[in-house]
Amino acid sequence: MQTPPRPTPRESTEAMVRNIGLELAEIELAIGYCRGDVVAEPKLTGTWMAHLLISSRELLQNLLIDTAKKPQRINAPG
Repeated sequence: MQTPPRPTPRESTEAMVRNIGLELAEIELAIGYCRGDVVAEPKLTGTWMAHLLISSRELLQNLLIDTAKKPQRINAPG
């Protein structure tokens, strides 16, 4: 029998924000280099927008996990 794959550790919210910022800075820099190019600029702009959508969804999910109340253990009497 195969053992189920172990879940990968979740990236911390702080690390996630830092990484998103770095990735977006790289895309913005690339957009600056191709400013005015009728093919490359729209493609990179689309990439930038898609990255923001995907990243914001993942970041929101991370924030919801971080702020969720943790279940409390109920001890049986006696």
